[in-house]
Amino acid sequence: MKNLKTSNAVAQLKKDHKLAKFLNKRNAIKTAATDLMVEYGYENTSLEAICERASCSKSAIYEHFGNKQGLLAALTEDVALELSQALHAFYLQERSVEDTLLLYAELALTRILNDKHIAIVRATISSLPQDPQIGPTYYKVGAGTAQAALEQYFSAQIKLGTLILDDPQWAAHEFQGLLFWERLMAQIVGAMASPSETEVKTHARQVVDTFLRRYRVDA
Repeated sequence: MKNLKTSNAVAQLKKDHKLAKFLNKRNAIKTAATDLMVEYGYENTSLEAICERASCSKSAIYEHFGNKQGLLAALTEDVALELSQALHAFYLQERSVEDTLLLYAELALTRILNDKHIAIVRATISSLPQDPQIGPTYYKVGAGTAQAALEQYFSAQIKLGTLILDDPQWAAHEFQGLLFWERLMAQIVGAMASPSETEVKTHARQVVDTFLRRYRVDA
């Protein structure tokens, strides 16, 4: 019996080590790809350059992501999942609507308007002529995922009686629009730089205050 337990423990350790190695390699590839896209743009970032930076083979990229477009989609998905998970965590912490939206807004602005993510957005746009499906994929795993999380949160707040909303889906669109539309477009075309920490906090506060003036139930 003791030998069986030892054998199972060893097998589990090997399994954990293999998984950790797999995830470390995956993260190394994503980090290398993001850094290169920031430096050189999507079109000028080759798989060979990514392999050299990440110390991996092309077969590793194919194994983890399928191709260069799949790698780009994975980079987008990471940001959206982080935002969705953060919003869910804030909800479970039973924070007020104001605190939750403010924390979410600051995190979203920081993650989406930084230089690395802007490079990913530009990469997606530049790859559309060669791969028209990359656009819908970007939206689905990126903005679509974050949008769905906000919609779910607003639906929960309607049931709790903290917000008056006829359409949580539209409200999620509106909130995202207030956060990103003008600023994101300006950064994509190079008309604005990434916001400072002070600018993030100021803009997040303005957006949340504007949104809650329209939809929060009066105390």
